[in-house]
Amino acid sequence: MKVWNCVTANRQALNPDHAAGTSAPSGNGEHCTARRRVQRSGMRGWGVVVLTVAALLPAAAEAHAIVGMRLFPATLSFDDPGVAAELPLNFSSINTGNGVQDTFSMAYAQLLTRKFGLVVSGNYQQLVPQIGPSQSGWDNFTVAAAYQLYKNDSDESIGMLQLADTLGGTGSRVIGTPYSTYTPEFAFGQGLGFLPYKLRYLQPFALTGAVSESFPTNSAAPRMFNWALSIQYSIPYLQNFVKYVGIKAPFNNMIPIIEIPMQTCLDAACTARTTGYIDPGVIWIGHYFQWGVELQVPTNRASGNRVGVLFGMDFYFDDLYPHSLGAPIFN
Repeated sequence: MKVWNCVTANRQALNPDHAAGTSAPSGNGEHCTARRRVQRSGMRGWGVVVLTVAALLPAAAEAHAIVGMRLFPATLSFDDPGVAAELPLNFSSINTGNGVQDTFSMAYAQLLTRKFGLVVSGNYQQLVPQIGPSQSGWDNFTVAAAYQLYKNDSDESIGMLQLADTLGGTGSRVIGTPYSTYTPEFAFGQGLGFLPYKLRYLQPFALTGAVSESFPTNSAAPRMFNWALSIQYSIPYLQNFVKYVGIKAPFNNMIPIIEIPMQTCLDAACTARTTGYIDPGVIWIGHYFQWGVELQVPTNRASGNRVGVLFGMDFYFDDLYPHSLGAPIFN
């Protein structure tokens, strides 16, 4: 859980083809491995599973996006489906075709209960157009409420509902907007651990995604439909619950991933209807934090004309500070 760090938003100062005045929610917790049904690939009995899980998981791991034996990492470009206490930090740099946009984003997520949490986020941008002076400053800050809608251990599925409000006038004059934007969102995750034994090497695959729509309070600003998908392959899941193939540290904690964050303008007046990126990369999962790096490949000319880079870290407060910042306020 965080608020979507949508790298396709707030580009109006550099790209006139992109719909102006939109503000997408910015965004993400995760680590190790979890528990689920006994696999037929050598684990015979719940005792083995319990001992394995006890060795792999920290005591407070329930707050992360863990379902059964599946751990969903915090994606870098859109919201993951878990509600957690965390501090995600992201940096992205992309050439939009009319200049370079560098963005540093951060969010603080606090659990109120085990299923309900609040998020405060913001991002600092530097816009360097090809012609004219550069601009920099804070975009409008966002507050959000997130609810863990469901977790199903048997089929490794998870879902989250979130309502975000990007507060008008809270950012700098050159980057922010004077109006607010409300964004309801649904995020989900689905592991493939339910596949039969003969397809066991596909079981480490998982999908996550998020869909949302932004509603600006300014009637002149366009509404945006945000949609995103990730395809990931968990090496920890492979080696702990399918077959140990001898991958050593630090690669044994890595999850290769492809993220696809997209935006579609819902107003007919928009010149660029759909923009977005294909982001191949890798996420490394630790006990107290994760880090990841991805390339940002524009899907069309309106999104950019060069490959960008996205780097992120996520600190797990529920493991770092399990009795203070990481604990639900109402236990």
